[in-house]
Amino acid sequence: MGLGSRKSVLEKQGYRIVGNHSAIKVCNYCRTAIRGTDKCYKNKFYGIDSRRCVQASVTLDICNLRCEWCWRDINYKGVGKKFDDEPKKIINGLVEEQKKILVGFYGNKKIHRNNVDMAMKPKHVALSLSGDACLYKKLPELVGLIHKEGMTSFLVTNGTFPNMVKRLVKHQPTQLYITLPAPDEKTFLEVCRPFDRNAWKKIMKSLKLLKHFNRGTVRLTLYKNINMIKPDKYARILESVGFRFLEVKAAMPVGYAQYRLKYSDMPLHNEIKGFAKKIARLNKLRIIDEKRNSRVVLLMKRDSKDRKLKF
Repeated sequence: MGLGSRKSVLEKQGYRIVGNHSAIKVCNYCRTAIRGTDKCYKNKFYGIDSRRCVQASVTLDICNLRCEWCWRDINYKGVGKKFDDEPKKIINGLVEEQKKILVGFYGNKKIHRNNVDMAMKPKHVALSLSGDACLYKKLPELVGLIHKEGMTSFLVTNGTFPNMVKRLVKHQPTQLYITLPAPDEKTFLEVCRPFDRNAWKKIMKSLKLLKHFNRGTVRLTLYKNINMIKPDKYARILESVGFRFLEVKAAMPVGYAQYRLKYSDMPLHNEIKGFAKKIARLNKLRIIDEKRNSRVVLLMKRDSKDRKLKF
């Protein structure tokens, strides 16, 4: 089943389709930042402007993993999908669709007009929405174009495409995230059910490449009774990874994940922080920052002045 037959379903969920395989969906923190009530944890950790962040996908709804906590429909395979739209058309389309949605905020008299003015000038592109961007063969060109347009790029990948990660070394996103979804291969196969049985080895290969990135980041997205186990094994893997940032974050039962996960099993912030402290102790890391309502903590070996980006 192609994207065309799913378009109406995705649009009802808030996606706005761009071209043949890309989309944006306005993040809740973008909306709250415009209202002046809250901002994304990436604002607190790294200084990005949540009002100006485009949450996007260039391989909408397509992934080679079926992680239990994923908000997409993991039963959708997207067999035969081609990702060949031109980067320029994708970027222009993503920005245009974002602005079409947010322009409506001008009608809200309670919102400071400057916040909407800033939202009309996107500055950040987060390729983290749905599906894995590393499936897009022109990703290095896309990243380069984002930067040429004066925007930053935050790219999240599941790490199972080490060849693309290697290509990105010479076309670096502003910040590259690799998700470490489990403490060992056995757990990974059980909770992520990859289509590729060599996926775990590929993740390990990608993690070894992270040392070549200026702002390489490892993300642990955790859920109780699924992958929030064996902190010592996570620590053992991380010992050989040259990351700059480590984010430990609670997975949340949103989207299709709400039908697979119990809300009562979502980790509380104190539980996430406690798990992070165990890893920090084993890997000689420090908790540098945290955002309680996002249930996420940031760990580093040491803080640095350039952790927060300057614009």
